[in-house]
Amino acid sequence: MERFDGKQIARHWLFALVVGVVSAFASIVLCLMVGWSYEAFTALPWLVWLLPVFGIASLLLYRWWKLRLDLTTHRVVQSMRDNRPISPLLAPGILLGTCLSILGGGSVGKEAGALQIGASLGTLVSRPLKLQSVYRKNADESMTGFVAATGMAATFSALFFAPLGSCMFVLELTRFHKTISKHVATIVVACFVAWGIASIFGIGDVIDKVAVPELAWPIIGKCVVIGVAVAIMGTVFDSSIHWLHDLTWRISKNYFVWVVVGGLLFAALVTFCGWGHLTGSGGDTLMDALHGRFGAWDFAIKALLTLICLGFWFKGGEIMPSFCIGGLLGASCTYLTGGDPAFGAAVGVMGFFAAFSRCPLAAFLMGCEIFGWAMAPYFAVAVGVSYMFGSPVGMYGDGVDRLIRTRWGDNLWKTMRERMEDEKAADAPDPGVVELAENAVQAARMTLTSPGAAVPPEGTEATTPPEQPPR
Repeated sequence: MERFDGKQIARHWLFALVVGVVSAFASIVLCLMVGWSYEAFTALPWLVWLLPVFGIASLLLYRWWKLRLDLTTHRVVQSMRDNRPISPLLAPGILLGTCLSILGGGSVGKEAGALQIGASLGTLVSRPLKLQSVYRKNADESMTGFVAATGMAATFSALFFAPLGSCMFVLELTRFHKTISKHVATIVVACFVAWGIASIFGIGDVIDKVAVPELAWPIIGKCVVIGVAVAIMGTVFDSSIHWLHDLTWRISKNYFVWVVVGGLLFAALVTFCGWGHLTGSGGDTLMDALHGRFGAWDFAIKALLTLICLGFWFKGGEIMPSFCIGGLLGASCTYLTGGDPAFGAAVGVMGFFAAFSRCPLAAFLMGCEIFGWAMAPYFAVAVGVSYMFGSPVGMYGDGVDRLIRTRWGDNLWKTMRERMEDEKAADAPDPGVVELAENAVQAARMTLTSPGAAVPPEGTEATTPPEQPPR
């Protein structure tokens, strides 16, 4: 036990419990407030024309609380990777900003908002505990990224009732940062605490399960087709959001102008094209797809509406809209492949999420926790294919494959080189044997040239014949 700090272990357990409880109730509050906001919009659809006003109000809140106006989930994740502190005011900021966007019918989700809320709450809860590494030799390591990752995973776990997938999600988002991965036990405890509390209340993103077909090669082939389709769409989707962010930022850094432009464009498309059923986070639309109710091109319309909202800097998340897009696309693929649209929607959800986020392990685990472990073979195929065919850079930056090509790749080749050197050394003859052989050859040569010379006894290290006694 000299290797571990007992006091820090106790503090980590306390931190995990407190963060789990706080994150669970934060997730419940987020769900209730966003739900009320969308109910108000569905009752008063004309609120869509006030979306620019709601966007301006959310930016004013961010300015008031001294938060970056261009703060996105990607930036929060990057701060977590770099061990930079996250403001506690981000939690109320993204909560109110998301509600305002949903109140105007904006196509944004609350799930990525939950990630930001969790990172903010994890930072806040850790302050009085003064956490350090549980390993004595690493007592000087910064725990800033770790506490944010713990809160992020716990809130996500409570929202989706998926503790294992949520834990893996933050590990993949942080690219298995050594400080975070070494303290993964704390994250797991926080995730299960949050999951347990949220399960009691039953408030979160409850997604219906689908009928699981028998394992057969035609079904595997359909999963491959869906995997390729969602990989292409996921790459186009996240690349378009990054491209629009970059374009608007280069033209003008006045984000108030952009929310007005984006809000008016969104309102015009929804009103004049009759796309009101595809507004909001997309949770209801996904449920319709899981029950076979969808349009063949709804996935493209939902992607366009989400691109406008997120690309023009409205506050909110991108995960539930991505679930919705993937589900609609997976269901639409059944027009080509045949089969159950509900099954195609479920496979499309997790395949799109893997390509979009570049977090395949999290997508697989979350899919199994949400839809049931009987779907594991199909998710393994779809996630593997979508990840392989998708861009190496997703919504949150590089995926784990970049690690394989860089840090893990370097370590792998270094290990292989060391093993090859060891094998060469093992195959080389023993130095003592070589020396004995050389001595024997030299003695034989001297015997031939000088017949009176004595031959050294076997096993000796003599290299010259002994002197002859005087006559």
